[in-house]
Amino acid sequence: MIKTTLENVAYPIEHLVFKVEDPAQVDRFIRLDEAIWTTALAEYPGFISKEVWVNREVPGEVHTVLIWKSMEEWKSIPLEELKRIDRVFTATFDSPFAIVRRIHKETNHGLYKVRVTVKA
Repeated sequence: MIKTTLENVAYPIEHLVFKVEDPAQVDRFIRLDEAIWTTALAEYPGFISKEVWVNREVPGEVHTVLIWKSMEEWKSIPLEELKRIDRVFTATFDSPFAIVRRIHKETNHGLYKVRVTVKA
């Protein structure tokens, strides 16, 4: 069964692209990202969802796509808290990685959700 809903909602989208230097560490990176970053961010009321994608054609490339209720709720997370989470993640994932691209602005990129189709 397939379920489709129609919407007209503009959610801010944060798209980060990471390069994990050792591609053999990608699964560990993803597990720790879930345990540390996703768990921490999910505590904030503006967090809606997060997807993680791996680029098969570029070894070590990991994409995260976060959806937020509003720009105000997203940006209300204290900078010191983000720095603290980053320190914990970096210390725990003791393998070289870098954010190579950030695709987000202080606006919603002009994107809005119009349809969601899921297999039920």
